[in-house]
Amino acid sequence: MQQQVWRFMGFVSAVIGLLCYSLSSSFNHLFGSWNSLKIFLYLCFSFIICFITLFAKLWQFSSSVLFKARLSVLVLIATSVYSFFYDKAMNAKPDAYILISCVAFAVMSFSLSKQTHFGFEVDLLYFFLGCIILQLMKINLLLAFVGSGFSYFLTILRSSSLLEFSELQDQDHLVIQVDSSIDDALIMSQFMACISKLKNQNEFIVPRVQRHVNLFQAKEFLIRNNLLIDSLPLEIISDLQETVKVMVAAGFEKECCHIYSSCCRGLLEECLRLEELDLKEEEKVLDIMMQRWMNACYVALGILFPSERKLCQRVFFGVSPAADLSVMVVCWEFTIGLLNYANDLATGSCSSNHLRCSLRVFHTLPGLISMFDSVFSNHHSASLKNEAIEIRKRLGEAIRVIFMEMENHIFHDMVPKVIPHDRIDLVTYLVENCFNIVLEYTDTLEQIFKDYPIPMVGDREGTSSILSIQMDRIMELLQNNLEAKSKNYTDPAFGYVFLMNNYNYILHMATCGLETNLGSDWIKKHTTKLQQNLEHYQRTWDKVLDILKLDSNESMTPLAATESMKENLRLFNQKFKQICSIQTTWFVFNEQLREEIKISIGKMLLAAYENFIGRFQTLVGKDAYEYNEYVMFDIEALLNNLFLGKQNG
Repeated sequence: MQQQVWRFMGFVSAVIGLLCYSLSSSFNHLFGSWNSLKIFLYLCFSFIICFITLFAKLWQFSSSVLFKARLSVLVLIATSVYSFFYDKAMNAKPDAYILISCVAFAVMSFSLSKQTHFGFEVDLLYFFLGCIILQLMKINLLLAFVGSGFSYFLTILRSSSLLEFSELQDQDHLVIQVDSSIDDALIMSQFMACISKLKNQNEFIVPRVQRHVNLFQAKEFLIRNNLLIDSLPLEIISDLQETVKVMVAAGFEKECCHIYSSCCRGLLEECLRLEELDLKEEEKVLDIMMQRWMNACYVALGILFPSERKLCQRVFFGVSPAADLSVMVVCWEFTIGLLNYANDLATGSCSSNHLRCSLRVFHTLPGLISMFDSVFSNHHSASLKNEAIEIRKRLGEAIRVIFMEMENHIFHDMVPKVIPHDRIDLVTYLVENCFNIVLEYTDTLEQIFKDYPIPMVGDREGTSSILSIQMDRIMELLQNNLEAKSKNYTDPAFGYVFLMNNYNYILHMATCGLETNLGSDWIKKHTTKLQQNLEHYQRTWDKVLDILKLDSNESMTPLAATESMKENLRLFNQKFKQICSIQTTWFVFNEQLREEIKISIGKMLLAAYENFIGRFQTLVGKDAYEYNEYVMFDIEALLNNLFLGKQNG
């Protein structure tokens, strides 16, 4: 039954019982006629009774055993005195008011027994049930069967219910069946009150621990096994110690350990709560998530778990060694959970985020493994070490697979996919992004490729680095991929610009830290390839330059030479305008390379155009300007607009 229902029932029964008793003949025989003083005292007494029944739940959390004992004795004395004077004063048959009041008080006592666990509630219930049977027997002996049936019903209903203690955290609801004796109920109630006080301190402890998780740096790591003891008031620890001794002595060792370890579990859940790992998140968000995981591991193993065990050993000192074992099992379960968080990285797609996270965990696990012995017993430490070693092995194999999938992706991806921002190929971007991560974890990757070698990796002269061989192989595949893609473009000039963009990006990333891995010869080789593609691009302007070549045929008449130059100038204007219109929309992301390309074109084109216009003006004279669409300044201005990614129209 819901607590609120019993609370309401007890309150209503108390009001009905007090009201009917005030109108009964029993009240007149015992206390005489009503007067102002009696009315005032009875109202005060009624208010106290109604208040107790309405807020009975609050009284059960009192940790004073003496108070509970005195209250039980007080109730016993009150019922005994009332019974003595009632039997002495009442000989006549009872009226309806006294019967209703006894039934109401019996229901009130029953509702109290469902809410509190002092022990006297059951005795009070039996007292009023006895009064009901006695009153009915005075009216008619046969009515005693009715009273007995009502009493039997309440007694069976009472005995079939379980005493519930549901003060545990969130999903860990524990129902403990205990003897209904006064001593056991008081002991359990006092223990639960201490646990409740301990849990109330979580609101101060959790933010303190989470601050370590959010700001903790491994290089500043110091083991602190007194965090919880220093954070808790000494009164709470002392009360818990004394209550635990009484609990164990009363035979509740198993329940005591279970409840305490459940309280420990609740604190750990709040302190070590992590967001679900999503490899699709942005790099910065993923870095924060992984840093929090690393921090949580170090804080758990270096601060939380040692603190929990030290507090447990102090509370259960000399009483129950099983408690330390149960708390250690809880800590072990949370450690497995943290390791499983890392194990999720063992499966994933070929992405830079996946590679970065896997390498961070692979690099972190040895430090965590070294801490297991200081926190756990030999058995649990050995199992955690084996689990961590297996996860690290799976991560190493997963990292190897990422590089193998990268090779496979480069080999089969023949369709150009250009990044809009800097116009480099997507494969180039992904490869170089992964190689940036290589710079952070060079030694780790050397160890991975040594322990988990990739097949079909040939040797490279002058190097003993497995990582360098692997990187050189990937770069070779990337180069072949880019050259094959460049041939897919219908305009050869754009194919050369595409290669220059990608080679320049690769060289830029290589010179920012990959020289050691790739070698100076590799840098020189690809610098040469970049220059070769620039020369190939320059040759695409040969058709334009051929138009501007001066005819050396001396037998041609001046009129024929003039007409020929007019036609060539017209063709040049048309061709130059078409090329500038197209190549203005192309983009070279590196400013230095862009200027180098434009300067190389300008040197060739401006000199040839100047000679052509000079000869043309000599032949045509003043009318030359009618045919001359571009002056030298116009040519320079149009060349300066090339490769800026401007859209026509």
